[in-house]
Amino acid sequence: MFAKTHLHSVQVRDKNNNWVPRQEPAIVDNLFNEQTFYPAFTKDILAAKREVIIYSPFVSKYRADTFNGILYKLKSSNVEVFIFTRPIQEQDVGLRKQAEAVLSHYEELGANIYYLQGSIHEKVAIIDREILWEGSLNILSQRTSREIMRRTADESLALQMVRYLGLSRMLAEGYRQKYEKLYRELMEGVGKRRLFSLKPNILGIVAVVAIWWILVTTSGMIPFRSAETILSMIRLFTNH
Repeated sequence: MFAKTHLHSVQVRDKNNNWVPRQEPAIVDNLFNEQTFYPAFTKDILAAKREVIIYSPFVSKYRADTFNGILYKLKSSNVEVFIFTRPIQEQDVGLRKQAEAVLSHYEELGANIYYLQGSIHEKVAIIDREILWEGSLNILSQRTSREIMRRTADESLALQMVRYLGLSRMLAEGYRQKYEKLYRELMEGVGKRRLFSLKPNILGIVAVVAIWWILVTTSGMIPFRSAETILSMIRLFTNH
């Protein structure tokens, strides 16, 4: 349980049209502002076991300093990261080159990057499809603005958000590409004798993945825990 925290105060105009501080909101366990959000969110994603989804319209180098180390740790823990953001041409004009460089580096750190057209403005993060963060804060770009984010530890609401944002097929595609990459690395990394002895196992893995992929594309919803099972099978057969 995260410690209780006050939300920030802002100024409003009184009846005489003067700026005065607004009264502090009540203390709430699951609401965070721009200062308290990042420590709590970082704790959540570093505790992730399987998957982190970040839905952030904008990207900046300022926040890359926060996330580079985090993504490196997630990669070393075999946690899959999916980032959904605006195309480079829809990023803030003065930050487009910066955003392009940052996202390229995130890819090098193992993140799956998806560009969504249509001026998306939702701000969401989903961890292991069990913890949902949502609110006004651009997770990958926020710097000085005042924001609010809500944390909800509820699997049904997390899955509801995945479906609502239409992420299922894109997530499934990301996992499919990962399986293909593992297969290619295995084929390229073993000698002929080793490859010959592993051939039945490789074919079995490919068959399982193919069947799983067919189920995904027909149902429209990735069976998350079965994905984890398949990855475990691949690591067992390949010693990865």
